[in-house]
Amino acid sequence: MAQVEKRGGLLRKSSASKKPLKEKVVLMYDEIFMTEDPSKCSPRFWEELFLMKVNLEYLEGKLESLDGEELMKIKDNINCLFQHCIQALGEEHPIRVVNALQTLCALIRGVHQKNKSTSGFDIINMLMGFDKAELCMKSVNPYIVKLSIVDDEATLNGMGLVIAQALSEYNRQYKDKEEEHQSGFFSALTNMVGSMFIADAHEKISVQTNEAILLALYEAVHLNRNFITVLAQSHPEMGLVTTPVSPAPTTPATPLGTTPPSSDVISSVELPLDADVQTSNLLITFLKYSSIVMQDTKDEHRLHSGKLCLIILTCIAEDQYANAFLHDDNMNFRVNLHRMPMRHRKKAADKNLPCRPLVCAVLDLMVEFIVTHMMKEFPMDLYVRCIQVVHKLLCYQKKCRVRLHYTWRELWSALINLLKFLMSNETVLLAKHNIFTLALMIVNLFNMFITYGDTFLPTPSSYDELYYEIIRMHQSFDNLYSMVLRLSTNAGQWKEAASKVTHALVNIRAIINHFNPKIESYAAVNHISQLSEEQVLEVVRANYDTLTLKLQDGLDQYERYSEQHKEAAFFKELVRSISTNVRRNLAFHTLSQEVLLKEFSTIS
Repeated sequence: MAQVEKRGGLLRKSSASKKPLKEKVVLMYDEIFMTEDPSKCSPRFWEELFLMKVNLEYLEGKLESLDGEELMKIKDNINCLFQHCIQALGEEHPIRVVNALQTLCALIRGVHQKNKSTSGFDIINMLMGFDKAELCMKSVNPYIVKLSIVDDEATLNGMGLVIAQALSEYNRQYKDKEEEHQSGFFSALTNMVGSMFIADAHEKISVQTNEAILLALYEAVHLNRNFITVLAQSHPEMGLVTTPVSPAPTTPATPLGTTPPSSDVISSVELPLDADVQTSNLLITFLKYSSIVMQDTKDEHRLHSGKLCLIILTCIAEDQYANAFLHDDNMNFRVNLHRMPMRHRKKAADKNLPCRPLVCAVLDLMVEFIVTHMMKEFPMDLYVRCIQVVHKLLCYQKKCRVRLHYTWRELWSALINLLKFLMSNETVLLAKHNIFTLALMIVNLFNMFITYGDTFLPTPSSYDELYYEIIRMHQSFDNLYSMVLRLSTNAGQWKEAASKVTHALVNIRAIINHFNPKIESYAAVNHISQLSEEQVLEVVRANYDTLTLKLQDGLDQYERYSEQHKEAAFFKELVRSISTNVRRNLAFHTLSQEVLLKEFSTIS
């Protein structure tokens, strides 16, 4: 008896004497690709279709063989196929569900290939028709709704561990490449010729970013307040294999409503709190990840990742509970952020990192971004988000009178240098950006410190140092005032925006104009050509009483983050990029029915 072979949807005997026979499912596909409704002659057509094993190769090949015009001729049948796929997904019969899912994947993929150069509305019309789109595609996502109301600890902890593991793996891969790079030939060459090429060398250290897992973290943080507790849940740092012999100090308390990760996921061995082996949590892992991807924003994927990292930090900075554990003195960690190599600074020794509340690491990350991205391709949007994160943290500190022991001078210095950069590149930047929006935000951060600093700065001397920095860098503020005054008095494009900065500078200029003459007088009376910092501070402390400042309203107010409208385009593009990347690495024809059924049976 002749052997029967199957190839490309054809059933044929080994003998070539007879015409090959087609599978029934292939014959049904052929009917769909006719102009007539296949259910006219066969009322049970759609019901029987999803009981047949899908032939993805034939279906995708059929779609690929048609051009746009030919596809439009059978649009009604394509609409019906799409509609019946959706209906079958809601049924209880697992065979029908799996077949409908595979068919739907092939259909969407095939139609998408035909509409690469056009808008998504053409795809919608081809799949379901504009007249039915509103009914088929409902502004509510059931998965988003479910995620927003999850309160089961095991589920939330499991999700947190999956995200932490993926981010930790990225951090580990980057660190391995960094160490390999530093110990290689280029490192030896750099030591010989100096560090003039250090930045270029650093750009070659690249690990593929993971926007998908970052998007999952964003959705969890943005939608589910219960997930905030998972961010702070303490566990030994992932990826450690060495068992320490020294006893561990007391670890920070686990917030109420959370449970430690199970021992089968992470080793329960207590670890000493040092730079290499320490207690960690999801937030620390995320901050380390952010410090890597935010270094180089020239690459599109890293730019998207950097933006999403800042959006996540924005959501965290607005959350009351998140702020509570960020500023908790009883939850101190060493967070080894990655810093971009720069010629004028040395790499910080990991073991010298102090234990501090987690908000210090967030501020460090923001300062690091500010000082390392003043470049020709200025990432204005990222700078705005960065300053917003700092502002929201300050608002919490002012509201709750949290006196954070932080090196505020580093932040003040970074902000002033950013203002100097904006001024020195005024012409180039104004051609692309409204730099006055950012300048106003920076000036108002200083106004926040001036107006409310006595309620949240750690010591009176910290407030004195603020005034010292403003006075020391008075030329930068004078130059800014001259620039915005020039533009606000002209009837040009930037008049209104520049005027806002002019008004915001009133207290900074009052401080400069009040103290500078007194400092000059002190120097003249004491015959000192250049005063020391302590001598300037002495003059400042002696003349606070005669300083008059204006009360500025709204400094501790901000607009809360909203995804809709403002961020819709970004997330649409991000999801499209993630989907494209998944499709590139996933062949649907390899997903056999048996495998899908096995996976489907485990989904509750």
